[in-house]
Amino acid sequence: MLSLFREAEVPLDRSGALAHSRRLLILSLNKGLIPDWDSFFQELPVMESAEDLQAIKDNFQSLTEWPFLQQILNFEGTEFFFHSVENSQRLSFSGEKIDIEIPLHQDDWQLWLEILSIRFHQNWNVQNPFASFHGELFGKNYRLSLIHGSTSPHGISKLMIRSLAKKSYSLSSFGESECLEDLVKNKKNMLIAGSTGSGKTSLLTTLIDLVPPSEHLVVLEDTYEILSSHPHQTRLLSGQTAETSLKAYLSYALRLSPDRIVLGEMRSHEVVPFLMAMNTGHSGLMGTLHASSAHDALHRVALLFSLYSGEASLNFEKVMELMCRNLEYVVYMENKKVKEVIKILGSEKGVAFYENVTQGFDGAEIF
Repeated sequence: MLSLFREAEVPLDRSGALAHSRRLLILSLNKGLIPDWDSFFQELPVMESAEDLQAIKDNFQSLTEWPFLQQILNFEGTEFFFHSVENSQRLSFSGEKIDIEIPLHQDDWQLWLEILSIRFHQNWNVQNPFASFHGELFGKNYRLSLIHGSTSPHGISKLMIRSLAKKSYSLSSFGESECLEDLVKNKKNMLIAGSTGSGKTSLLTTLIDLVPPSEHLVVLEDTYEILSSHPHQTRLLSGQTAETSLKAYLSYALRLSPDRIVLGEMRSHEVVPFLMAMNTGHSGLMGTLHASSAHDALHRVALLFSLYSGEASLNFEKVMELMCRNLEYVVYMENKKVKEVIKILGSEKGVAFYENVTQGFDGAEIF
């Protein structure tokens, strides 16, 4: 005879209960859902003690509410690198990398990152292993970048978080940079160069605040980083298609009657319309570029133009001449400070001539 009563569940110990709760959470995430505690609690098995239930709840809240992340982000830092539970770091304002501890079990690392991607509506998986997006965490703005574990031989996913200032810094905080205010006022075409985390975007944001509010500003980016309250701005974020690329946006921006165009970062094809816009009379253009010096920035721009212009008749010498005729200043950043500002004078036989105009530097340099 079959029993009319359900057999009593055998209580699970803490490790078994944690493993079971992890499986339940995975089932929800596979549906694209992040459960709240009340609904999740209803699915839990019987546990041996109230302490075990509290451990489950604490772990659930760590994965879904991220109190540990809030504590980490409250530390002084410009970037945070989450490589694994054992190996994570933050980059201080002085440029020092400091180890940080992540209070998660190794089995929960991927779960946490999956939950984060769902919270920010990112299509992040094996087919789309990279995601870079703007997000607000605990009342502050950040750029978040996710790398899926499928790209790693060790199968460990990673997260990088860069802090974005809600408002611009004072120009004086970048060191010897007083001359930049006049460059913006006089609508000079300039490029801000430096390594990753050198302060390029922070300086660009500050310079945008110096633009007269009456001007129409067009800002083009691949990731939302430039936070500006300029009253007359048109912002375009690039996508994954040719029609939504920065190159396409730059060409389109020229038809919007902009007073100035700001390009978040030059990496490839977008360098062509950027320089051509200068060549057709547009002024006040600003952009950023990864480079190891102001001189290196000139060569990188010329090289990118040569690679992506599609004009075989334009050799490097001609490209350098075109660039030096239209790009007026290069600002080089290092450790959040302006290290040098050069005024481009021209070129001859592919060699750029420029003058260092940063306070504290003397004379002209020819390379």
